[in-house]
Amino acid sequence: MRKAFWLVAAATVLLFPTAVLADSISPSSFSTTIAVGGTATVDKTVTVNAGAPTSALVDVFFLADTTGSMGGTISAVQASAGAILSSTAGLGDVQFAVGEYKDFGFGDPYAYRLNTALTGTLATAQAGINLWAASGGADTPEAQLYALQQVADTTTWRTGSTRIVVWFGDAPGHDPSGGVTEVTATASLVAEGILVEAISVGFNQLDSTGQATRIAAATGGTFQSGINDAAIVAAITAAINSAFLTYGNVTLDLSEVPAGLSASIIPSTGYTGSYDRSIDRTFGFDLSFTGLVAGTYDFNVYALVDGGRIATEVEHIVVGGAVPEPGTLLLLGSGLIGLAGYRRRARKM
Repeated sequence: MRKAFWLVAAATVLLFPTAVLADSISPSSFSTTIAVGGTATVDKTVTVNAGAPTSALVDVFFLADTTGSMGGTISAVQASAGAILSSTAGLGDVQFAVGEYKDFGFGDPYAYRLNTALTGTLATAQAGINLWAASGGADTPEAQLYALQQVADTTTWRTGSTRIVVWFGDAPGHDPSGGVTEVTATASLVAEGILVEAISVGFNQLDSTGQATRIAAATGGTFQSGINDAAIVAAITAAINSAFLTYGNVTLDLSEVPAGLSASIIPSTGYTGSYDRSIDRTFGFDLSFTGLVAGTYDFNVYALVDGGRIATEVEHIVVGGAVPEPGTLLLLGSGLIGLAGYRRRARKM
């Protein structure tokens, strides 16, 4: 059994942050052959590098009220969303999604619509924003509670990503809306770890009932009255920095180990603590594979930081014949000894 945990300070990284290397797992590949019932163990080292969040995994969802009352401000909202889009694209591995909401029961074609699924292509995300057009909605409250829960529950968020919803609107929401209440919508957002940045525009009534402030606060976000691109980008940047620069768990993801093998790691739950990226930190693991069924297995093992995949190791394991029973080994050994004695006697003859 080896390795508890060790830390390595990297002075050169601190002095030259632009030279920061990506987080890594070593070795980057592993190949071995074992028998059915046999076990092979490999030492793994996960390195979490110091530096800025240039590789942070971030998912940003732009959600807008597109009912008729937004007619005077929808172009400004689109311009703001576009500016935020371009300003945050370089903060890490950022993907963007776009959606809109209207209301129930007033002839609106939908209460919530996804315009663009998560994408890393800015032009595709911008095309989704460009689809926003003000129409419909009869009374003042709209269907944002339903929309927020749909965003939380139906978006294919990336594993381990920092998740942010930038929400534009000018009116409070029906409670309930499509069977969704403020309580259930908030619970879904919190369960998915989504931070909500709520922006009141136009008639500036998004928070007239305190709904937007409560939702933003419950998710760790903020509410602001009026469009302020710089403030929104600053809030998103702060959220990314907070999620990236500190972390609490480092472990290995064995989810792709095939059924013909079993795998285990020591320590079994990884390392848990209060870590930051002021220095490089290395974490050691013993990873063991046991052959269950003969075959050739190629798969990945991932290094995880707070549940997000940061590095990949490629495994190639060949499981051959069964391990001989202990009695068989004894008989085989006796036979070899006897054969050797016979050969010695034959040479003397």
